[in-house]
Amino acid sequence: MKIDYVFLINKISDSCEILKFAMEKDPLLMVNNKEAVLKLIDLNCWLIDELSKPIYDSNHYKEIISKCINLKVILNELGTE
Repeated sequence: MKIDYVFLINKISDSCEILKFAMEKDPLLMVNNKEAVLKLIDLNCWLIDELSKPIYDSNHYKEIISKCINLKVILNELGTE
């Protein structure tokens, strides 16, 4: 299976931007969408764990991990509001 890394990187970046915007507009985002946010946190952590394995060592993987870490920071901010 061929993976379009640029597409994936862009989707994660878009998710970060959309989540930041939603957090600014809806202070009750976590309260009203707790299950979805928790699922997103779980999936993001899983992806970080998977891509952190030594079998993956390319610039694409490193960039994806970087974007996932950005998303994790945003999600952590959301969880502490």
